[in-house]
Amino acid sequence: MLEIHYVNKIKTFITIIPVVFSVVLLLLNTLNGCLFVIDQNGFFKQGPLYILYVFLNDLYFIVAAYQAYVYSQKAKYYQQKKANQIFGIYMLTLLFVGTIQDFYSTIPIFCVGTNLSILIVYISLEEQMISIDSLTQLNNRNRIEQHLFECVRSQSLNMYLLVLDVNRFKKINDEHGHAQGDLALKAIANCLKESCIEKSDFIARYGGDEFVIVYKGNDVEGLCQRIHTYIYTTIIFHVWSRCKYWLCAI
Repeated sequence: MLEIHYVNKIKTFITIIPVVFSVVLLLLNTLNGCLFVIDQNGFFKQGPLYILYVFLNDLYFIVAAYQAYVYSQKAKYYQQKKANQIFGIYMLTLLFVGTIQDFYSTIPIFCVGTNLSILIVYISLEEQMISIDSLTQLNNRNRIEQHLFECVRSQSLNMYLLVLDVNRFKKINDEHGHAQGDLALKAIANCLKESCIEKSDFIARYGGDEFVIVYKGNDVEGLCQRIHTYIYTTIIFHVWSRCKYWLCAI
């Protein structure tokens, strides 16, 4: 569910540098105890470079949390935004419990905190998957009802509720089969995703061939025009592709 972001070779090399330093410090620690030592009584004692080693490891959590925040702000769809927020919270939680572990080294705080964080992330992602329509990857009916309840509870009433119904959709299923009907629903869902460019736009499949959009902008007529444009453009593209196929077959 998380969106994959590819990086170039230079960024990859830069991200590896802290790992290289950490490995070098660990190797040097076996010679001079620059990071930590275990005394004769079995107690852990920090070395002079231990803080640097901790910072190099925590740097990954800080950068990952920041990137998750940036991606959540840039996310166009609600699912992507929510998934990145969950990931960012997970990174911050690991950073928090890791910092506490550094002060209380005799208590396994990091292990317990990590397990609890993974459990919370798992539950959150499972709840999100339950709220997604498997065919169109839009929010489902249950999620739209939750969203409307949240809007009312937060007194965010300055919004438009658009309900879209596909005309003659039953005819597509009857004449071309349900597989083609599913493709048509996916195409319409993609058109809605491309049309709703505002971050606050909320799109859901209400059921069957019905879709719902919660729009909090000021140009609802522009939104409707974009939806019509994308849908007609998609229809023309598919018709032209089919015509080219027939011409090539002849």
